[in-house]
Amino acid sequence: MALAISRGDKISALPDSILLHILSFLHFKTVVATSILFRRWRNLWHSAPTVDLDDALFLGKEELFIRFAYAVMLSRDLTQPILKFRLKAQHSSYAQCDVNSWVNSAIERKVETIELSFSINSAIKLSIGILTCATLVVLKLENINVDRILTVHLPALKTLCMNWVSFAKSEYREKILSGCPNIHHLQITGSSLLWLRSYPLHTRTFRRLIHVDLSHYNCNWLLILRLLNSCPLLQNLVVTKVISGTKEFDLQHNRYPVPRCLSSHLRSCTLKNFDGTEVGIQFATYIMQNTSVIKTMTICCPITSYLK
Repeated sequence: MALAISRGDKISALPDSILLHILSFLHFKTVVATSILFRRWRNLWHSAPTVDLDDALFLGKEELFIRFAYAVMLSRDLTQPILKFRLKAQHSSYAQCDVNSWVNSAIERKVETIELSFSINSAIKLSIGILTCATLVVLKLENINVDRILTVHLPALKTLCMNWVSFAKSEYREKILSGCPNIHHLQITGSSLLWLRSYPLHTRTFRRLIHVDLSHYNCNWLLILRLLNSCPLLQNLVVTKVISGTKEFDLQHNRYPVPRCLSSHLRSCTLKNFDGTEVGIQFATYIMQNTSVIKTMTICCPITSYLK
């Protein structure tokens, strides 16, 4: 026991910067629990670089979760940055003002990563402060509504994931993408690509985008090519078909310029839930015929499907 305490005292003697770095590798629940170790650790968790608020730890106790979230966010020193803020709230009754308060508190502390995940029935809307956060590098959104956008300026953002995000206006999606000039990784799930028809991609080029992951309804292969044409350095493409509910363009009867990324940078292409439709096969063939640097072409078919 004496030996254990001695070792604990040696760890506690380390500078705050090292202790906080150690805490960054732990689950947030464990980080909070360190407050009972020694007096030295009592308030250290308030400065942890990662804040992970998950109401799964408060089953049936939503009010307790809200009080805990406020305690975590409002007790922090403004000089201590939050590198990663994650809010996973599966209960659908949280107030918008509470969510905004927690998110804005993270933004004030120069947050670099924000992950927001809500229940499928949630009416939570995106805090507009997120879209002008100059320090934000990673933004992941799930089951959230975008009903209002004023300005989008995310100069440091490199990763954008929008899973089942609903937009009050189709141009909001376009505005978000246009406000991310340095994006490297783009993931969109549960969305139609028909908005690309009116999106002026010929005037917008994602020069740093290297990974695109699309999972959507109303799969339209020609519109995907149109998107690729604005990504000259794209290296990895993943397309998952959820439902093919609309008539697709026939690539054989549409003269379309070959995107530059196919001939110079595309290293891998993965087509998931591939059902073997004629136009789908045309797309896969088009990729193989027009790329010279691809190393991996992966086609995943549902168990119940077959190729004609």
